[in-house]
Amino acid sequence: MRTLIFLAYLGMTASLLAWDVADYEKHSVTSFFKLEEVNSRIDFEKIDYPLLNAAVFYETNRMRKAHRLSEFSHSPGLERAAFGHSMDMVKRKFFSHNSPVRGKETMGKRLALEGIDTGFRGENIATSFGIEYEAGKSVFGPDQNGGYFSYTHKGDPIENHTYAGLARAVVKQWMDSPGHRANILNPKFTFLGTGGYHFQKREFFNMDNFQFTQNFASVKGPAN
Repeated sequence: MRTLIFLAYLGMTASLLAWDVADYEKHSVTSFFKLEEVNSRIDFEKIDYPLLNAAVFYETNRMRKAHRLSEFSHSPGLERAAFGHSMDMVKRKFFSHNSPVRGKETMGKRLALEGIDTGFRGENIATSFGIEYEAGKSVFGPDQNGGYFSYTHKGDPIENHTYAGLARAVVKQWMDSPGHRANILNPKFTFLGTGGYHFQKREFFNMDNFQFTQNFASVKGPAN
């Protein structure tokens, strides 16, 4: 199962990969957010998932630095588990830490599949808009506007998030929630992996959204 998920992950991103796991050793929070591709608008037809996951990782570390905590180290195993859970939530149409997928029912089982079955472990999940839409605001949908979202009838389109902008939005959601914030700022957690997966919300004009998962641990687990 782990191999199939990882191959699916690579298959969706191979032609547009701008980020490699080795790049985590090359960049700080500051240098990462200066990268041109990180500040580019997301094309929902050609999403660079590894780059998106890295953006959420570095934005989370920006929060750690702001609170004078040591930064997370990246764990490929935690990222695979996080990405797999986000993908499962989209494909199986659920939003929970508990999964209907056999063998992956709990966070503990999902991390154990990656060889991470000891130490402190935790998980955050969230749903976030793919466009720069402010929740709760009245909006005109594509059926009223000729194919795009806007706050006024046929007004300026609401743009797609950049990779950096979407990372800021979802991490802010977590930081504004006491339980999720506690995971991000927990000094017992030293490793992090994040995973986001795109979907369109049918009940809201097919607006582009993402399911996100963060997995935390005090041990790294296998490297590959």
